[in-house]
Amino acid sequence: MDEKLTSREKWDITIQTGLQLVPYVGGALATSYFSVKQEKRFKRLETFYKELSEQISGTESHLPSADVHDKESLIALIERINDEIERESSTKKREYFKNFFINILRKPTLDSNYDERRIFLDALANLTVLEFEVLLVYSEYKQTDTEDVTEKARIAQASGRLEMYGFLEGSYMSFLGGTTVKTLTITQLGINFINYCKE
Repeated sequence: MDEKLTSREKWDITIQTGLQLVPYVGGALATSYFSVKQEKRFKRLETFYKELSEQISGTESHLPSADVHDKESLIALIERINDEIERESSTKKREYFKNFFINILRKPTLDSNYDERRIFLDALANLTVLEFEVLLVYSEYKQTDTEDVTEKARIAQASGRLEMYGFLEGSYMSFLGGTTVKTLTITQLGINFINYCKE
């Protein structure tokens, strides 16, 4: 058995030690922080699996036997999902993780498709809800008609990150007078990603 501390455990010890250094209230603060933190993480996992169970029970289609999966690959993805669920405060993102979980069970997780699924899982963990919703807009071929400058800037930033992940791709069109316009469209990779995370 490996008794080395994980980087997360080391980080928690550092935070706990730091909080305890706060004069007068440090000890109580550290205790409160870690008990609340652990309780929230436990509750998120408990809720996630309860909802997952209800959602799977409520579907018409049955999932294939666990024997069709490459166990190592599937377990690695589940461990990563659990880590993210513990930390994720957004109920919307936890819903996307739930859909992802169901979809990796629907079609066998194998050594040959593990890398793509892991890339999608990492992307889901790193994307914001706004970025995911912007990607959905591109997948449904809708145009955003927002007049709000701040919102336009946020959408542009989200689109840039989605392009960086390879979920969107840009093409340029030049007009007379030297004006160049960039148009973004969803890629097949982006469509595949959405299919894992959306019901």
